[in-house]
Amino acid sequence: MHLQHTNIGNEKKMVYHSDYREQTITALETATYLNAKGADTPGNFVVPSDVSRITEIVIGLAPEATVDNIMGATSCIHIHGGGVNLPVGYFPGPSFTTGGGGATTPGGGFKEPFRIQTNIPVHPGGEFRVDGFMCGEDVGAIHLTVQIVYDGVPGKIIDCDVRSIDLTTTNTLVTLTERADATVEGDIKPPYSTIGELFFAVGAKVTAGNDAISTALHLTGPGIVVAGPYEWTGPAIAINDDTAISLNAVVCHPMRFVCGSGIAVRKGTAIRLQAQMLEGDVGTAFSMVGVGYTS
Repeated sequence: MHLQHTNIGNEKKMVYHSDYREQTITALETATYLNAKGADTPGNFVVPSDVSRITEIVIGLAPEATVDNIMGATSCIHIHGGGVNLPVGYFPGPSFTTGGGGATTPGGGFKEPFRIQTNIPVHPGGEFRVDGFMCGEDVGAIHLTVQIVYDGVPGKIIDCDVRSIDLTTTNTLVTLTERADATVEGDIKPPYSTIGELFFAVGAKVTAGNDAISTALHLTGPGIVVAGPYEWTGPAIAINDDTAISLNAVVCHPMRFVCGSGIAVRKGTAIRLQAQMLEGDVGTAFSMVGVGYTS
C-alpha cells in the first residue's frame, strides 16, 4: 500500500506571545512614543521569531485631571514600522469624562482595557513602534498602555484608520476630519475594499448644569459601493457640572459595530464620517470613529 508523504510534525509551529508598552501622555493631539515598561524603557516592539500575526490589540487608559472642572477626551494609537504590515495603523482607544482635581472631588473609576481582535501579518524579528494620542481636550495627563498579542484567537481586522471632531451643536451633523494629531485629513479614502467593523467613542465636557445627550454616526460618500443607509446610534451621556461634590472619572470603551459580511468600498474614493449630539447639549462631545478593514 502506498503511503502519502506528509509534513506533519515538521512544519514550523506558531506560538502565542504577549508584550506591552506604556507611557504618560501630557501633550494634546501630539504623538507620544509608548516605549516603557515601568522603570524599564525597551523601546520598540520586537516581533518574536516564531509568530505569524497580531491577533489582539489591548488599549488601557487612566485619566489624571489637573484642573478643577469637568473635562473629557478620547484616545488612539498609531502602530507603524517594518515589523508589521499596516499601511494605515491607527486604532481608537477608550474615551473618558473626569471631574477634575478639586479637594472635594474624591471620585475614582475602574475599567478593564479595550480589546480589538485583529489578523495583522507580521515579519518575525522585525520591529515596530506604537505612538499614543490624547485627543479632544487637554485634561492634564493620561496613562496609556498597549498590549500586543501574537498568535492568539484571531479576529478579522487587518488594518484601521480613525477620524475625530468636537461636537458642539445639538442635532447637527458634523464631519469628522481630524486624525490623531489634529491634522485635517478630510474624508477617509480607504486603501482596502471592505469595512468590517466600526468603533465609535465619545468623551464629554459639560459647560452648563445637568444635561444628557445621545449621539449618532452616519457613513456616506461615493466610496461606498452599495447605497445605505449606514447609520448607527452611539454612546449616551448624562452629566452634572457641579465640581463641589464628588464626580468619578468615567472611562468608556468605544461602541463596536460589526458590519455583517462587510461594507464594500472603492479603494481611494472618499467616505464621509459624520456624527451629532441628539437632543441635549452637554457643551462639547469629543467624538472619534475607527474604521476597521477586513479585506
